[in-house]
Amino acid sequence: PKNLGLLFVVGGFGGSGATTIAKMLARNFSLKRIYAGGLMREVAKQKGFPTYEEFLKSITDIELEKLDRELDRKMVKYSYMPNTLIDSKIFASLCTKYNIQTTVRIWLDCDIEVRAKRKALKDNLNYEEVLTNLQMRFEKDKERFEKLYSIDYSSPKKYNDIVLDITKLNEKQT
Repeated sequence: PKNLGLLFVVGGFGGSGATTIAKMLARNFSLKRIYAGGLMREVAKQKGFPTYEEFLKSITDIELEKLDRELDRKMVKYSYMPNTLIDSKIFASLCTKYNIQTTVRIWLDCDIEVRAKRKALKDNLNYEEVLTNLQMRFEKDKERFEKLYSIDYSSPKKYNDIVLDITKLNEKQT
């Protein structure tokens, strides 16, 4: 509804830079940023896992499905807060599926090798491990989002207004 102001949704595959761009957009447009990945990482931390990837490897499908549905319900509630940006891999597709009106839905696309290099450099990690983790996350996310919501996670053009390939772009260019 117009009285709620702006609702931006920003997403991208793991390591795409979506969170960085979401922070920049939230700051530029004075939006409250809700970070779905941060909520998931907080649950992993509370359960004693050193990384989100370790959490994903150890959690059962039933536990993950329950957690996904709980967090997605929270995202829907957050979408009715005035002037909000939701930083989430899946929320644009949920908006499409459930007809949640948005100002704009943006997906940042980037080659997986570039995402792995950027993340490895940023976090001082081994490139091959990062690449393997990103591949594992993609496959697990694709499978679970298809199962949960019948969403084609590998086709962001179906759910977003803007799909931007940032493989050759830096933050400012994006």
